[in-house]
Amino acid sequence: MDPFVNAQLKLLTDKILIYGKEDLDDILHALAKAVHLVTGRNTIRIYLEDLTRGALSCAMATGRQAERIRARFFPINNTEFPVSLVYHTHEELHMPDMSAADNITVRELGDLFDIRATFHLPLMHHGRAVGVLAVDSSRPGAVLNDAQARQLRGFLDGAVAAAIDQARLYHQQLALSRWVDEAKKKEAALCMVKSAVKLIDKLALAAVLVPTPLGPDSSEECLQILASYADVLEDKRAYENQPMVNLGPGTSLLSRYISSAGVIVDETLLEPLYFPTLSSEMLQKRYLTEQLGLKSLYVVPRYDARTRRVICLVNYYTRGAHRFSDFEKGLLEAHAEMAQRVIQEIGDEHVEIKVLSEINDLLHEKFQGLPSFLNRVLSKATELIGADTGSIALVRKDQSQRWLVVEDPDGKLIGAKSKQRLKKYIPPLRIGSTDLPPEQRSLTGYVAHSGRPYMVADTMEEKHAGGFYHEVTNIIKSELGVPVVCDDEVIAVICMDSLRPYYFTDEHKRILQIISRMIARHVSDLLYIEKLTGEVSRLGGDYGYRDPNVSSYKLGNIIGNSAKASDIVEFIQKVTPPLFNRITMWFNSEVQEATLGLPSILITGDTGSGKEFLFNNIYSRLNQMYQQNIGGKNELPVKKTNIAAYSGELTYSELFGHKRGAFTGAHADRRGILEEAHGGLVFLDEIGDADPKTQVQLLRFLDNGGFVRLGENHTRYARVLLVAATNKDLGQLIREGRFREDLYHRLSELSVEVPSLNERREDIPDLALHFLGKLHQVYKKTDESEQETPALSRAAQQLLARHHFVGNIRELRTILVRALFFRKGRNIEEADIARVLASLGRHVDEPAARKLTSQVAQDVFDRIKSGKEDFWTGLHGPFTEKRISRDVVTEVVELAKKQGAASMPQIAEMLGACEHANGEGDDRRLFYKFKNFLYKTIKIA
Repeated sequence: MDPFVNAQLKLLTDKILIYGKEDLDDILHALAKAVHLVTGRNTIRIYLEDLTRGALSCAMATGRQAERIRARFFPINNTEFPVSLVYHTHEELHMPDMSAADNITVRELGDLFDIRATFHLPLMHHGRAVGVLAVDSSRPGAVLNDAQARQLRGFLDGAVAAAIDQARLYHQQLALSRWVDEAKKKEAALCMVKSAVKLIDKLALAAVLVPTPLGPDSSEECLQILASYADVLEDKRAYENQPMVNLGPGTSLLSRYISSAGVIVDETLLEPLYFPTLSSEMLQKRYLTEQLGLKSLYVVPRYDARTRRVICLVNYYTRGAHRFSDFEKGLLEAHAEMAQRVIQEIGDEHVEIKVLSEINDLLHEKFQGLPSFLNRVLSKATELIGADTGSIALVRKDQSQRWLVVEDPDGKLIGAKSKQRLKKYIPPLRIGSTDLPPEQRSLTGYVAHSGRPYMVADTMEEKHAGGFYHEVTNIIKSELGVPVVCDDEVIAVICMDSLRPYYFTDEHKRILQIISRMIARHVSDLLYIEKLTGEVSRLGGDYGYRDPNVSSYKLGNIIGNSAKASDIVEFIQKVTPPLFNRITMWFNSEVQEATLGLPSILITGDTGSGKEFLFNNIYSRLNQMYQQNIGGKNELPVKKTNIAAYSGELTYSELFGHKRGAFTGAHADRRGILEEAHGGLVFLDEIGDADPKTQVQLLRFLDNGGFVRLGENHTRYARVLLVAATNKDLGQLIREGRFREDLYHRLSELSVEVPSLNERREDIPDLALHFLGKLHQVYKKTDESEQETPALSRAAQQLLARHHFVGNIRELRTILVRALFFRKGRNIEEADIARVLASLGRHVDEPAARKLTSQVAQDVFDRIKSGKEDFWTGLHGPFTEKRISRDVVTEVVELAKKQGAASMPQIAEMLGACEHANGEGDDRRLFYKFKNFLYKTIKIA
């Protein structure tokens, strides 16, 4: 057995087990991938037991004949068909040449679908067949060997078959519910047209027509008879003999007024229309006048006022020339309006109640994280509305901008996607309205900005008009977005997509709004838990790692035996117990902060010396105490921010929150981080950059725990341990009038200075070993284990200890990253460190620097040419992370040119930026990204 295939099958099994019962389509596509992995075949059929129609229905087909195959089903109780036979006998069937079969039915099927050889495998669950998998070939011969059949059986046994059967049952229950709703809808519509014919003597026949697709995958529509009634029963049967009215140009009377997308294109039909002489009109159903003797027609349209999409048409026919009186017109129009209500309100009621009830049940289940919950909700919503795909994007904040995020660049879901193959990657989308350039506008971004639902009836029209649509894939034809709002703040957006234009209706919008309101509070709670645990995990990343080669760990993982390191350890040991007692009081009693004031710590030190690292250790120590004495498995609340990243009102808002409308861009009420971390810790980096207004409010907050949100006029309260950090001389800032002296005294009640690396040189070797181990965990090669960390030679450690550090810990990490990537051997030697120091401009003359740049560029180019790396991992990533210089990138490009790459597409292909620079889809996107990087970032001429 191929280990790679086994590993991939295990991943597909895990994927199927994550899917819910709503995800039949995704489960079957995962099964198709598994079949391809095992057999190498791309042509398969999957039939599932369908007791609602007494047949084995084709739930999925791939290959050239897929559309025709999907339309064909086989009877459960007739074993002359291979699919039915395998379903009955529970035995596999291998037919190497269907054209040579004795059964004429088998031969005809082979000719019809261009199948020459096939392998049928029963899908078994609880000892009975629930379907059949067929693997086909257009050439005679063996389709599978014994090993492949055995591997496929192993994949389908147990949990996978159970997931398929569960999804099959749910899918059929929904289909049955829809049939029930459709029958109720027809019955109610029939009641309305029957009433009209009974009320007005001159009426001979009345009918309700609704738009419906011409085929399962067609974007064109026709009008279908939902219900009709005639005073003569034979006339009703004759009228319904052709249940469809074509809307193609010149095909029917109504095609003059309604497009094939079901939209009114002639404004005349925006009001009821009367045709006094039908025989003179262009009719698709000519027999209406010739056989039934109908003379006139009164058409009452019901449509969406915004899009002009037809909801229904009600046709009223008479046998004699008859002009309806105003009273009769009013009566008929009232009947038509009632027919519309029947379609929109009675229709889908049963399905809606069922699915909304199940979403309510989800709120009481336990899930492995927010994406898992959102995916289940999205799958049910997609099924309920009948959308082709959908997504749920979460609001994320980046500095002063807000984004909607479904997945990260590596494809890891942050929100949710249904039928993911239709939307392979959804990029982050800016939140905004007409303030954004047209290419950055999107439906979901506008929904998050406005807090209101929005519908795009035709994506092409919206895009050409510069409206709110961002094209992720060109197959999407219509889109509907609804915000998820909690505490007056948009936290997510639900988006539904259809492959048909003008698909979504106000009824769909109403259902999504109900779902949004149902899940809003739960999503908000999960987001809060996710933020808190994520922050704690990030803090614990530094705190938890220990390298076995380092013996000088103190407390969590403060490293070093120097006096300066010991002072830091002593500070933490002394201050954390009394600080924890203070935190405990917040949970057990009403503390009068006005008399005590809130506790605070001031951490000072040079840039990169490890001020945030020290905070992480203080937090981890307090969090341990909290879990042991108060919280159990809960985490002590914690928030971090960098004051230098904001300015003015944004700084104030970040700390204390704001009221909706307080400033431009404040679209909803927002809590500040001091309020969000109530009962825990807040870390404020770069406190020396705080503006005067923020300083005043911080002083007031530290005095009594009170603050006022921006735009409000009443005081709120929060209790936190405030830890501030700065690399600036606050004393000098006070003398210059740029920092309040009274705030400095409140912040520095407990203060500690983090020493620079130059002040603790004896700790540098152990620090280097620690960070090298952590970096290797992140950057190790696929064939390396975490235990194979490269050794750092004694001479290399001594060279680092002698080096004069400007950037402290950050500079040490940078040196180690470069040395790890570009080392000459298995381990990191003194020469490797020396080359890195030279590339950073440390004590090296210009000719030597140029020589080193050339050497690094050649190394990168050779690795790309050998296939060990590509452009993105070898150049783009290291440059973005500032591990190589611009000169290295330009020299690699020059090396590609010397190797014969004369144009930008050829350079892209040689450097592995994309496979085909002139291709489509992902290749085209990667090439443009490559070109923009070189032109705009590197600025290559």
